[in-house]
Amino acid sequence: MPGKPKDRLTAARRLATRHEVVEQEERRDAIAALLAQPLLTAEATNAEDLRLVRLHADWLRKWFRRWPGWMLIITADIARLRKHPSRRNDSTRGLVDRDDASQRSLFTRRKYALLCLVLATLENEQRQTTIKQVASKTETAIRLDSRLAELSFDFDTKQLVHRRELVSVMRFLQQRQVLTLIDRDDVSYVQSESDCLYRIQRTALSSMLCSVRGASTISNADVEELIEQLNDTEIPETPQAQNEQLQHRLVRRLLDDPVMYFDELTVHEYDYFNTQGDRILKELSSTIGMEIERRAEGVALLAPTAVWTDLDLPEGGTRGHATLLLAEWFGMRLRKCTEVHCSIKHDEVLDYVRDLAKEHQSRWRKSAGTNDGVHQIYRDAIDILKSLRLIEVRKECVIPRPAVARYRLGQTEPSLAKDSGTEQRTLFT
Repeated sequence: MPGKPKDRLTAARRLATRHEVVEQEERRDAIAALLAQPLLTAEATNAEDLRLVRLHADWLRKWFRRWPGWMLIITADIARLRKHPSRRNDSTRGLVDRDDASQRSLFTRRKYALLCLVLATLENEQRQTTIKQVASKTETAIRLDSRLAELSFDFDTKQLVHRRELVSVMRFLQQRQVLTLIDRDDVSYVQSESDCLYRIQRTALSSMLCSVRGASTISNADVEELIEQLNDTEIPETPQAQNEQLQHRLVRRLLDDPVMYFDELTVHEYDYFNTQGDRILKELSSTIGMEIERRAEGVALLAPTAVWTDLDLPEGGTRGHATLLLAEWFGMRLRKCTEVHCSIKHDEVLDYVRDLAKEHQSRWRKSAGTNDGVHQIYRDAIDILKSLRLIEVRKECVIPRPAVARYRLGQTEPSLAKDSGTEQRTLFT
């Protein structure tokens, strides 16, 4: 017997509501995928993410354009979110070598330069290439460039350290799906200069550069000027356009940085956030599912899952345990400090890490008990805490930032306490 009209209407509403929930979840997953990996390809590791991005392409383009002011390009092969940095002088966004899981080694300036030169070499290759071919052509290009010679930049495939640098660069491009290793392995190249074969994803390759201007259009500029000019945009003239630019800058910081501190904002940014902050935070919370912590010192967007970041705290292993203990110690020191800025000498921090290594020697890796091991743990932990914006590192000292106070001794995870009412609590506790 057919259902009553009222029952059919109720079922239709439930179905429509369910469809809206699924659509919202899919869009949220697509945004998370693009923020974590701004270049998605049709390769197996990105296939599902790319499918979601294509499914909601029109909505995603409009959302990214309106809120952070980023352009989303979608083709048959890739999806490229052209992210422009919220802070151009940020040194915590370095590429990490993934070859050694026991330590966090960042790309050096030399590796960045080699990466750019390898990309230029690949641009002139066919659909496939070999590592020896890339090495030879890059070596020749460097040798013939007088500007690189003036900087004493060289590349010699006969040197083991240079072959290792090249492999690090090629592996990074594999992670970004620009290259796919299809025959043999790169370890043999490092050890004995054996060859290996790659397939080039040309659409991904051409999308690697992300800047407002091309580097070749800029001349007579030092490194800092070049970075600024690469992403320079016209200054808006109308109040509406100026407000839109302020919104873009603030949303970018909230999406890029684990914490946005108010004392780092310009006067215009701070005034705009005072009036429009609730609207912005409501949008980010409802659309991308981030938990908001707003305090007197700033705002933190907390990710409910690890998909948003490549840095976890807490994380497993010696480095993760040491970093968490150090964060708790910094938080304790900050809460007890009566000065405007709580500064701690580097030697004092290193001594504390040395004490931790003695206390946990039975559980930490064997090298943690050596002097070099202690220094490596110290460098890794400080680098992670700095990248998470929990500390500020200066030449003579370390300054704990308010958000590190969220980490308390005795807790396995940081507190996720939310604000109640309109109370502006101090510190992220």
